[in-house]
Amino acid sequence: MKVKSDSNKRKEKASKKYPKTPRHIDNAWARRFLITAGVIAAFYFVVFFALPFFAVRYVETWYADQGENQSLLIKGWTLSPLTGEVQLRDVIASYPTGDTSTEVGADFIGINVNLAALFSKTIHIQSVGVDGLVFRGAQSKEGLRIAGITIPASDGSNENTQEEDSSEVSENGPLPEGWTLQVDDVALINNRVRWEQSGLSVAVRLSEFSTGMFNSGTKNTTPVALDVTLESLTFETESAPIVLKQPVTLTLAGDMKSLLTQPKITGDIKLSALDITVPGLQSLALNALEINDASFAMNSEGLSAGLTQLVLKQVMAAIDEQQNAKLEALIVNNVSWSGGLNEARVGDITLQGTHAELEAVQNAGLKELLLAGLTWRGNDDEVSFKQITLSELSAEMPDIEGATLNSFAASDITVNQLSTEPTATIGSAGLNTLTAKHRTAGDLSLSSIIANTIKASAANQSVADITLEALTVMPPSGDQPLVSLDHYEVMDINATPESFRSGLHRFYGLVANATRLKNGAIAGVPEAEMPEAEVADPTDTPNTQSEETQSATESDNASSPFAVEIAGVEMIQADSEARADTTDTKQAKVTPSSFHWVDQAMTPNVSTNVSVVELRTGKIDTAALDKGVELHMVLALDTYNRVRVDGVMGMKGEYPEGKIDLNIEQLNLVEFNPYLVEAMGYRLKKGMLQVTSDISITDGQLGGEMLIVLQNSKFEPADEETIKSLSKQISMPVETALSVLKDDNNNIRIEVPLSGDISQPDVGINDVINQISKKALKTATLYYLKQSLVPYGQLLSIASFASDQIFAIRLNDLEYQPQQLDLTEEHKAYLDTVGKMMIKKAELELQVCPVAGELELKEWGENWAIEVAKRAASVKAYLAELKDNKDRSLSGRVTVCTPKKGDKAKVILGV
Repeated sequence: MKVKSDSNKRKEKASKKYPKTPRHIDNAWARRFLITAGVIAAFYFVVFFALPFFAVRYVETWYADQGENQSLLIKGWTLSPLTGEVQLRDVIASYPTGDTSTEVGADFIGINVNLAALFSKTIHIQSVGVDGLVFRGAQSKEGLRIAGITIPASDGSNENTQEEDSSEVSENGPLPEGWTLQVDDVALINNRVRWEQSGLSVAVRLSEFSTGMFNSGTKNTTPVALDVTLESLTFETESAPIVLKQPVTLTLAGDMKSLLTQPKITGDIKLSALDITVPGLQSLALNALEINDASFAMNSEGLSAGLTQLVLKQVMAAIDEQQNAKLEALIVNNVSWSGGLNEARVGDITLQGTHAELEAVQNAGLKELLLAGLTWRGNDDEVSFKQITLSELSAEMPDIEGATLNSFAASDITVNQLSTEPTATIGSAGLNTLTAKHRTAGDLSLSSIIANTIKASAANQSVADITLEALTVMPPSGDQPLVSLDHYEVMDINATPESFRSGLHRFYGLVANATRLKNGAIAGVPEAEMPEAEVADPTDTPNTQSEETQSATESDNASSPFAVEIAGVEMIQADSEARADTTDTKQAKVTPSSFHWVDQAMTPNVSTNVSVVELRTGKIDTAALDKGVELHMVLALDTYNRVRVDGVMGMKGEYPEGKIDLNIEQLNLVEFNPYLVEAMGYRLKKGMLQVTSDISITDGQLGGEMLIVLQNSKFEPADEETIKSLSKQISMPVETALSVLKDDNNNIRIEVPLSGDISQPDVGINDVINQISKKALKTATLYYLKQSLVPYGQLLSIASFASDQIFAIRLNDLEYQPQQLDLTEEHKAYLDTVGKMMIKKAELELQVCPVAGELELKEWGENWAIEVAKRAASVKAYLAELKDNKDRSLSGRVTVCTPKKGDKAKVILGV
């Protein structure tokens, strides 16, 4: 094989690189290529560099021509078709505003679009950014003024343009079918907007608005963050402007989903401290607002919104320097609203730590207010609450020194027809432990009041039942309540503007305490101010006055009176079936109803207790009062006394109408000595009152009669002036009248007829005097026979003396140790003997007179009479357990005397 030398190789290589015959290029093709490249370069230069450059310069010049001292400068811009990038940098517009100059603009405005993605039917925006934007706008009658440029207001010629049918939007939203939108990043940072229009001025700084990656072709969520500050706000109102005193910042951290089809935004929202002035308030401030899991969504059923929890902290409102209100926290849980269903629901709303100092209500406080299960249905025009509860309410008012309410609760509340004629229903409502301290009227306390099944409208209100527990009214000073009521209930209540109707009213434990002061006023009861007498105008003629009177009468007759109808009133007894299901042992005991009377205007003071043993009435109808109301009442002043009232009584015109039977048994009159002294000048040392009467009132006329029996009585003079005055009225000495009225058993029996007009009744005093006169004549005749018929007169006297001695019964005193009150076995044995004697002798009357010893007087002091009276009460109670041959208690023949002072402690028994 022949090998070429190196020199030959170099020659061949050179001949290939530089051939002897030169190669020729296709000049036409080259020229076309060069021309096309030049055109493209020129087009690129013109469209993406020269044209934007001159456009920017044109815009700057155009803006400067819009007004004096206006200028626009765009320092940098970018337009790249290869990268899809469009940017404006350092945009500054300056224009005069009044005496100063204002600048608006932006540090950076840019968008970056991936143009290559368009071939795969994807609009891919890689980034959107706005940084340092400053924007000002204003609206007036002339039009919009934005960044110094005025846009004239529309003349309204296009108002009738038909709107596009939104139902034709594709399932992909605003994108064509098969296309998707992808956004990698949106960042709006440090941007400011100021807007002004008539009555409104607002400035907002958008510190941050950013999103994560979004793709309309997937259902993935897109994170979003928002930080916006309201720097100033002024909103003019008719009364006063709403002014923001300090900037307030709102932040949002959440997610977005399906923005183009069925957008949904969820996240947490926070609002910084707010201080604002609103009409009627000097200031309104809040510390912070937090909204957790807030959501806003648009779907086929419409717009909907909701939140898991809203917390508003430390709200303060001030009317002036003296009047303010505070709220520690407002908490709202589980809120949902559906625009399509026109419905809103709230799990619960809670107000905590409310306090107010106002002119009408001073130092008012509320620990908590809870509204649970709120539902609003716009289609049904209805709102409902499952429960409303407030706790620990307190307040002071000008006339009320202090008022407190432990709790209030209402459940199952519904209001219908909100926009037309609202009607409300409440399943139950009640309050617990209400107290109020009035500065002059006294104190009020209430344990609870509960109402069930309440229905209310403008024309009618009804309640299934109302129950009240433990009501007490205390006087301004004193330790005894004016009125206390353990329990009150009423059913089937119905009220209209014309009437009130209800079922049976039932109660127990009604206790009243009344004290008449020395001036005649009732303690704790404000005295009513007498109205000033109207002075007739002397210019009025009689005819004018009569016409006015007639006109007023016709006006009164034109309006029908308000009607009241109740099924009746009944006092619940201790063994009532209504108390059979009571499980609370403290509430199971029924407090006896009673009335305690103290009369300080009498000397000595009168103090007595009246117990209500039974009370019930029939139907009460104000439209038929002339037919009367059935009444049954039994009262008791002590263990043995009974005052019975039975009958039918009503009203006919101005006067009562009906018939009443009044019976009084075993009333110890010794307690009422001050009234006896005032009426007749005598006091009772002992004596029991029995009254049997039937009283009728017909057409204002009084009828009937009274039988008065004063049993086992003994009088003693107390006021000579009153005795003389009464003696003149009955035309004989009172002592004579009393002595002749007594029978052999030391009883006084008087029959008193009743007649005359009810306004000036005739109580039959002449008939009483006739009874006294007849008996006095009989006594005087017997005395004359005793003194005149000799020797028969002496014989009659001796016989009378002998009979008195023979039938007299001498009883021993019951002796006690000092401060001993209970009966001993020896006392009981002796009383058994006395009881057998009283059973054997039905006419025998026993007097029991307690005596306090010297040592007891020193120890008991002013209470000696009260203490020693307990001995007489125990003696009567022991004998009251014994019954005579007719099965009647011996208490009716045992009279207690007025307590006395003595040397030794004892009880004197006598007949």
